[in-house]
Amino acid sequence: MSTEHQPDADTGQPAPATLTPRGAARRRFTRAGVAASGVLLTLQSQPGMAAEVCTTPSGYLSGGLQSFRGPKPVCAGRNSRYWASHNWPAGCSKEASFTRVFACDSSTTRTYGSSTQLAIIQGKSWDTNGIGRLLMACYLNVRAGISTFQTVPMLQKIWSEYQSKGYYTPTAGVRWNGAQIANYLQRSME
Repeated sequence: MSTEHQPDADTGQPAPATLTPRGAARRRFTRAGVAASGVLLTLQSQPGMAAEVCTTPSGYLSGGLQSFRGPKPVCAGRNSRYWASHNWPAGCSKEASFTRVFACDSSTTRTYGSSTQLAIIQGKSWDTNGIGRLLMACYLNVRAGISTFQTVPMLQKIWSEYQSKGYYTPTAGVRWNGAQIANYLQRSME
């Protein structure tokens, strides 16, 4: 018996003779897809405004694919506003120089190099794109153990390349300007 004359699943009436077997199959698939999509959306649903990025810069370029070995990374980083008014992890000092963590070359010595870590995290008008502020927040997140997908050497490399070249290379052939670096860093924390 051809699909054209089989009863329609919803109405029990014969399908119109003008429908092709492929068309009927497509309708059945569509009806099944609509019913199943609610289940799929419920299972994979995330908040619409979620902007969390829990991956290294090169992993970020891979569309956030979760391909890690070992324990799942911790991704609960706090933003600079949080760190400006809360206790810092052991071994971190609000009064220490920014250069204690992020070495400064001659082009940044008079600004970043002469500022405390707290002053940088509170924000400076000359901190273009908030790179210093965001790097300090990420550094504190790593030191507090609430952000394990980043490392201090990785953050220092971002800073070093950015201040010397004006961009950061997360992977071969890709250059992130200050706004792109800031976007990545900002999205890696709550």
